[in-house]
Amino acid sequence: MGLMMPGFQTVPTDSTTTSMSEPTRTFWEYVDSIVPWETALVALLKIGAILILAWIIIRVVDRAIRIWNNRFADLPTFDPGRQRAMTIGTLLTSSTKYVVWVLAVIMILDEMQIDVGALIATAGIAGIALGFGAQSLVKDMISGVLLLFDDTIHVGNSVRIGDEAGVVEDIGVRVIRVRRLSGELLMIPAGELRIFGNKSVGFMRAVVEVGLSYAQDTEPILSVMNDVAQHWAKEHPEIMMDEEPIVQAITEFADSSVNARIVIKVLPGEQWEAERQLRLALKKAFDDQGIVIPFPQRTLHIEEHKAVS
Repeated sequence: MGLMMPGFQTVPTDSTTTSMSEPTRTFWEYVDSIVPWETALVALLKIGAILILAWIIIRVVDRAIRIWNNRFADLPTFDPGRQRAMTIGTLLTSSTKYVVWVLAVIMILDEMQIDVGALIATAGIAGIALGFGAQSLVKDMISGVLLLFDDTIHVGNSVRIGDEAGVVEDIGVRVIRVRRLSGELLMIPAGELRIFGNKSVGFMRAVVEVGLSYAQDTEPILSVMNDVAQHWAKEHPEIMMDEEPIVQAITEFADSSVNARIVIKVLPGEQWEAERQLRLALKKAFDDQGIVIPFPQRTLHIEEHKAVS
């Protein structure tokens, strides 16, 4: 019990009572003490402006590409110019979206006071590691882009890639789709197209090989072949090129025949039907003239050995 002094009051000794009381702050006052609301508002406005600008750039590029593609809309579906424009337009649209949104995210992170330099350095290291692990994928994509600009293959072309042959159905940035005659769809990476043949460029030649018998006179047979080739050329001038049909003889001394052939220069894609029609016409003409098409023959020599007594 303390003494009561005149003019003084006793001081409470309760530990729960403090001599000074701290002022109570609201949540927003606490937030404002960390990040001033003016700074936060400016940052939000900048982030909104970045997003709107990114959206506008993508829309402008997309519209420009659509206007560009509309210039080729009246061309046939398999026209090389139309195919190249559509494929390149799709590639540019996708690339623009990736680049613009990545830059937008980096700018937004910078406005949020996040160390973008460290993030870019980390992404660069990760990109190098990913590049080493996906070398074939990067190779295919680069080859696909170069293939589009080289203008050496188009949708609808008849091509030979290695031991495979078929018609091109789609040319992507990474994969070329080729349909076999049997209907099977081949997926060929663009990086594999180092050496390939295109049977739809410029011209083709219909080549029909004919085996002639060693026992027959070849001159009358060659005359019949020439008549058949000339008659076919007169009936199909729309697919003929500049050259006249050529009968080449003799191209080979085979095991069971001497070979000759008919060669006709035609439009690309018409060579197979031309060859079928020529073979059918040759078969009919040979039958009418009594010309025998040789078949494989073998001569056997049998030696008889007598037993020695």
